[in-house]
Amino acid sequence: MQLFRVTRRHDPAAAFDGFGSASSPGRWNERSRRAVYTSTRIPLAILEVIVQAGTTSLDGYVAFPVEIPDALLTPLDRTRLSPLWRTFSGRDECRAFAEEWRVGKTSLGLIVPSAVLPEAYPFGDVNVVLDPEHPDISKLKIGAPIALEIDRRISALLGVSFAPRPSRSRPRRTKSPR
Repeated sequence: MQLFRVTRRHDPAAAFDGFGSASSPGRWNERSRRAVYTSTRIPLAILEVIVQAGTTSLDGYVAFPVEIPDALLTPLDRTRLSPLWRTFSGRDECRAFAEEWRVGKTSLGLIVPSAVLPEAYPFGDVNVVLDPEHPDISKLKIGAPIALEIDRRISALLGVSFAPRPSRSRPRRTKSPR
């Protein structure tokens, strides 16, 4: 499966160590539990970044392409999720499912729906939580980071002020006199 890791960390070792997520609980990890969040599409990964508390800028982000063998992935049984799984209080439920998966060491990655846009799941737009402590972590094929130049209008939605970018347009042509 082709995945993408969107992060500000430009070094692959740091981008995939999971220590950032361990510093605070996420939807699919407890505090002190390392996890690496990836998505099947870069735009979905960016949406996931935007909705995180404290995101004020999208400058400096990169996307690492990642290849992972399908045999190393386990899809979450979505029928086990309650109607509240997308809410703030539903995070405990999601963490419990992920902890069950992580302790079992049955796979390197857990395929989960996006709480931002769960309707995209049937179309292959999903998130995959990777366990950086899993013995198969070395089987990931991590590509070079792709610098992301995210449209400034998205940053404006986050309430970020910024200096205008230099114009890339060509000088205007003037009509020559006849």
